[in-house]
Amino acid sequence: MDNSKKLLPIFLIVFSSMSFAQQMTVSGSKTAYQYDTTQHLTPAPKGYQAFYINHIGRHGSRYISKEKYEDIAYNILLLADKEDQLTNRGKALLKQVATIMQLNKNHYGELTDLGRKDISLISQRMLANNPTVFKGQQLDVITSSSPRAKETSKIFMQAFNTKYPNVEIRQQPDDAQTLLRFFDYSPAYYEYKSSKTLKKAIKSLEHAPQTIQMGDEIAKKIFTSDFSSKLNNGVDVIGKSTIKTNDFVIAIYQLYQELLAFPSQVLTDNHLDLSTYFSLEEQTWLNTVVGTKNYLQIGPAFDANGIQIKIAAPLLWHMIHTADEAIANQKLDANLRFAHAETVSPLATLLEINGTYTVTNSLFDYPSVWQADKIVPMSANIQWIFYQSQQTNQPVLVKVLLNEQEVKIPVPTNNYPYYRWQDVKQFYINKLNKLGLTDSQNTLEMLKNLK
Repeated sequence: MDNSKKLLPIFLIVFSSMSFAQQMTVSGSKTAYQYDTTQHLTPAPKGYQAFYINHIGRHGSRYISKEKYEDIAYNILLLADKEDQLTNRGKALLKQVATIMQLNKNHYGELTDLGRKDISLISQRMLANNPTVFKGQQLDVITSSSPRAKETSKIFMQAFNTKYPNVEIRQQPDDAQTLLRFFDYSPAYYEYKSSKTLKKAIKSLEHAPQTIQMGDEIAKKIFTSDFSSKLNNGVDVIGKSTIKTNDFVIAIYQLYQELLAFPSQVLTDNHLDLSTYFSLEEQTWLNTVVGTKNYLQIGPAFDANGIQIKIAAPLLWHMIHTADEAIANQKLDANLRFAHAETVSPLATLLEINGTYTVTNSLFDYPSVWQADKIVPMSANIQWIFYQSQQTNQPVLVKVLLNEQEVKIPVPTNNYPYYRWQDVKQFYINKLNKLGLTDSQNTLEMLKNLK
């Protein structure tokens, strides 16, 4: 049984005493979905109405995906406890980590109730905000092979069941998921992701003097001075490499972020609150440290047109072609796709959505130009909403939403947030062609040949 089902309300921030701005500094891509109920979407131009949506979304909030950080934290705390080297706060932390492990047991990678609720609300809003789109014609729904993506698609479709009782949710073959798991099919991307350059860049923040100093201060709250010294030199854990202070502190911080997946009541019922182990300054910096990998692997990194972004080309081509088909045949109400942060983030940067594609001058300052919580929180989504005029010979318009908020793209318009589809399409075709990515290529071959 889902351990969070006994939980009451949806919990969008970890601790209610923290301000929204503060919460944003500690959560990165693990942020629970945020929707501003007071926002007002710009009305369509006179005579226009929405008729089609092209969508890609990330799965909802999930349980921790792997045991790695639990194991590091628990084994080090247990060892210190056996040696009577825990402070009172350290003993309390050991109990909390044990509780977290119990909550996650048999649920690794699954959606939590918070994730399910967020996805359901997004679909309900899509349906309510676009009544002229959903005419009961045809939906094309595709999901990655991931169980949490599949569940996300099923939950999303519940709001549409009345109008689309026979809709089929498709999946590309497990060995050819080039649209939604393109990151699995590019040898050049694999080489980039595992390169010494990338690993060195990530370690530059993990081993920065500020990280080491903060790690020492946090460890003092948890361990005696003798064990803190021992941990600084490295502690051998069975089945793990040598664990040092920074490894332990980052593991605890990762668990702190993972708690965002749960509604508030589960935290209260289980006496879970890891915030007391980190000052706001430490939260902000550690979020920068652990988020570096995302910035480098699925964000603009050193080059906003680099291999980590170009791999989204098959998906962008698919969105362009499906949009043209929907415009031409007027029989398709929406293309709905369900995948991962590794799918949505590169696409957002390839589209040059405002706030997604700036390359930082210093890796230490990347949060000033790229914020994962704004781009790929849990349940992240990109929607292209298409509008047509009731008058003949008028251009089709498109509006782009990132996480249900109107956003700018680098295409001229006199009517923001509405753009002429032909202008948008031509901009992206030109960009893809300049990158050597033509639509005449087989998508699998395209990915294999990317440099």
